[in-house]
Amino acid sequence: MDKVMELHQVIYGLLAAQIEFGTYHYKDPLPKIEEVSQWFGVSLDTVKAAYHQLKIEGYITLTKKAGAAVAIQFQEAEFEKNIQTFFALRKEAVMDMCKSFGPMFSQAQWHGLKNAGPEQLDELERLCSQTGILRPYTKVQHIRLIYGSLNNQLLLRLIWQAFLFYQAPFLSLPANLVDFEDSDGPLLDMIRFCRQKDWDGLWERVAYCQEQITSAISRFYANRITLEPPGEQIPFCWNVYQNTSQKCYSIAIDLLKGVRLGVFAQEGFLPSPAKIAEYMQVSVITVRRTLTLLNQLGVTHSVNGVGTRVLGVENSMDNCAFAHPVIQKRLLDFIQSLQILAMTCGACAESVAADTRAVALWKERLVYTKENYRYESVVFASIEIISLYSPIQTVRQIYGSLISLLLWGYPLRSLHGSRKEINSFYLPYIDSLLEKLEHCNWNGMAMVLEELLFYEFRFAAARLDELGIKEAANLVI
Repeated sequence: MDKVMELHQVIYGLLAAQIEFGTYHYKDPLPKIEEVSQWFGVSLDTVKAAYHQLKIEGYITLTKKAGAAVAIQFQEAEFEKNIQTFFALRKEAVMDMCKSFGPMFSQAQWHGLKNAGPEQLDELERLCSQTGILRPYTKVQHIRLIYGSLNNQLLLRLIWQAFLFYQAPFLSLPANLVDFEDSDGPLLDMIRFCRQKDWDGLWERVAYCQEQITSAISRFYANRITLEPPGEQIPFCWNVYQNTSQKCYSIAIDLLKGVRLGVFAQEGFLPSPAKIAEYMQVSVITVRRTLTLLNQLGVTHSVNGVGTRVLGVENSMDNCAFAHPVIQKRLLDFIQSLQILAMTCGACAESVAADTRAVALWKERLVYTKENYRYESVVFASIEIISLYSPIQTVRQIYGSLISLLLWGYPLRSLHGSRKEINSFYLPYIDSLLEKLEHCNWNGMAMVLEELLFYEFRFAAARLDELGIKEAANLVI
């Protein structure tokens, strides 16, 4: 958790880098707080916190009347040193993220554009003709309009933070914009394909744009950044939750993992709050708050003087407080993570298939799932392979976070019906995956996994809608 930044720190980091790069010079005005709030789709308080931190650290002056202006004066040689240092320290993470962009975001961008309405397409077109705004700020508005059409806030935060980490600093250097003199041309093509409903043409253009930015960043590092990293490499860290202070969520996830893996048996009791607090190095108050959350989710039931019992599948749904706002948000985390996994699992699974260890473990887990008659475990058994064996570190990290968020769906496990009905539904998928893996049919394997996860996503979204969580029905695909 310590490595994860609050949202205001992400914005602060970009603005500080732009000042150190010479994007903004001494006494230059920074964008108005209201403008940054609108561009980035964050609250005024978030931007104010970023500007306040810039002021405290001496980067800017900030007054109500004049706004923000650069207060620090760098020499040209210092700008170059700052640029070299910044990008050298992030080289490994940035180059890895370039590899992840295709498998992680291609389908999401394609679906987002495909689902964009006439007003969103018109706004995208208008932004292409807009002048006087730095490229990173225009791009974040593109992100909001394109990916926002899917109504998945988790996905939007992921793409937003990824962009601010590896594209926005690059696009803040005026010299780099030469590679993108016609950068709006492909977007205008995409808008045209959307209006013509030419989805194959749209897909080709999406792939072209991703290749363009990846190639430009690779050339930039090869030709421009010559400094050896002066310290430890800075990794990309995705802030899943908007508020990193909510420790009870991470503790709840750890306990849910224990339940799923059988460390805490159904109908058995959890350790006492004091023991959990000691093991996880948190306060007893935080643990009690966590147990209240799990009780509301229908995972556990606490009895004074007795302890906290783990509920079985058949009881969890009846004990879930579906109308509670916090529980609704966590169930939205579940369904939004499932949507992201459905859109990305095919491409990510194919990249894992090159590793013989991954394939062997995958087959072993599927066989174990069959032997233990817990056929619904096929989803976790499959996507966990990606989090363990993807050749791309960014994919492994993101998948690890998404899989954790799936655990919030604990009370929904009985929605497929009786044990017999659950097993009869999942068995064909297990057999099909085993057959594809055995015959090295990687494309077929990816298609089966994608079909399964899209079914799970649509089924769960419909059930959550019936249970009163209407935002689930707004998720597209």
